[in-house]
Amino acid sequence: MVKIAVCDDSKYMRGEVKKRILQYSMKKDFDYIIEEYEAGEKLIESGVKYDLIFMDYEFENNGANGLEIARKIREYDKNSTIVFVSSYPSIVFDTFEVGTFRFLTKPIDDKKFNNVLDSFLRLMAEDDVLKVRLDGENHFFKESVIAYVEGMGKNCILHFGDGRKEMECHETLGAVEGRLSPKKFYRCYKSFLINLAYVDSYNRDEVTMTTGDKLIISRLKYKEFNNIYSDYLVKVGV
Repeated sequence: MVKIAVCDDSKYMRGEVKKRILQYSMKKDFDYIIEEYEAGEKLIESGVKYDLIFMDYEFENNGANGLEIARKIREYDKNSTIVFVSSYPSIVFDTFEVGTFRFLTKPIDDKKFNNVLDSFLRLMAEDDVLKVRLDGENHFFKESVIAYVEGMGKNCILHFGDGRKEMECHETLGAVEGRLSPKKFYRCYKSFLINLAYVDSYNRDEVTMTTGDKLIISRLKYKEFNNIYSDYLVKVGV
């Protein structure tokens, strides 16, 4: 399930974006939930981390402009995909500083809008995304936000590194492990699969994650983990 936010002070424009997303979803395999905001401040106050955000630039005396809102979003969410939808094409280059994915001008062109969604889905696929099914819905998580996965019998718990609440899914740890990149994740113990990017320190007994969690490491795996983590640090240039 892709979480989408539409932030625009125009009810009409919010409706136009929502309509096009619905039309797109009817043609493609695209499960989503969508929420709308008439001001950027309300989006920030929600505290929700979205996969995709359609952001207006000028809110007509209704709070900060979209660029300022995007800067604030980046303070707590580095991973959301932001698409600006604006009548001010002159600000397109300014939006690069907040990692803008695409820029659409008003009125919205259907073909360009669909191309944005096509590109977004390709990005999700290329960025090593884990898909889990929960209560009949598909949920998508970038591997880069998963700090570690904890096994709990026939279920497992996803622990995140970006502040979002942990999530329990009805799959075994082994099933989830099989869909995650072996170059990024390591099974340090029978019930813990860790993202190497979130390792803060370790010894022969435990691994301390950047989240502050301390996880058991199997003594039999210590030597292997030490070699794998050393190789990982070399590859990422640390």
